[in-house]
Amino acid sequence: MDELVIKACLNGTRGREVAGTVPWTPVEVAAEAKRCADAGAAIVHFHARGTDGSISYDPAWYSEADRLIRGQTDLILNHTTVRTADVPIDTVLKTLTDTPEPVDMIALNPGYLVLHIANAKAGRDSLVIPNTYSDMQALLAVCSARGIVPEATALDCGFLSTVVMLVEDGLLASPRYVLLEFGGRFGDGLQVMPGNARSYRFMVDSLQEVFPDASWIAHGIEDSVFEIAKLTIDDGAHVRVGFEDSAILDDGSVAASNADFVRWAVERGRALGREPASPAAARAMLLPA
Repeated sequence: MDELVIKACLNGTRGREVAGTVPWTPVEVAAEAKRCADAGAAIVHFHARGTDGSISYDPAWYSEADRLIRGQTDLILNHTTVRTADVPIDTVLKTLTDTPEPVDMIALNPGYLVLHIANAKAGRDSLVIPNTYSDMQALLAVCSARGIVPEATALDCGFLSTVVMLVEDGLLASPRYVLLEFGGRFGDGLQVMPGNARSYRFMVDSLQEVFPDASWIAHGIEDSVFEIAKLTIDDGAHVRVGFEDSAILDDGSVAASNADFVRWAVERGRALGREPASPAAARAMLLPA
């Protein structure tokens, strides 16, 4: 049976202006995780948030969310390592070291993320999310010490080249899969490959050239979510969906839950003879033995 791994990205930094049910608290995140597990997800990715939606780096938040999710599911848990430029890497490291049990996975961004975001004055504000070589060394050292799987991500071929470098430098094991991340369109202010078929095929071909035995999970954002999702599901690879990437479903309606996106992916996969992978099956397929 061909199985489809579905990763649900539960909140990211999304506000509640469009979808009022974006989960922010550990209790809300755990409830969403359970809904996604019941719908067919195998992995959940989430960011710590304040009760007002602000970005948080509180290890206690992650500890509580992990505990609540593990108490009712066997999902693979995936934390973020994204930080703003004014936040030191040690703050992120504490979210990984100061939890009673280590998280299963972290998202490893092998490069600087640069976003030029439109503001109310018709200009743009630039947001830089740093990832120096020493930052990556520190993250990977914690992963090694605590048995956390680093999820290599690639937003363009430069990121993929850095993944190869980390493997060649002996800091990262050759990945069993890479998360391929796409933006919306050219000119959207994100220094990310645009979310279209040409970009998708280029990144897949590049991945298969440097890591011929690796699979991939792919996702777009906003208007490209379903185009990229259809391409990767139809290709026999795996998919990420959820509120972090969009609040709007394929039919143009606002999602009530991340589980709505998961159910869409399950339906798309089953139309091609692919069943949603259980968390245990996803571990066997994608994580180190």
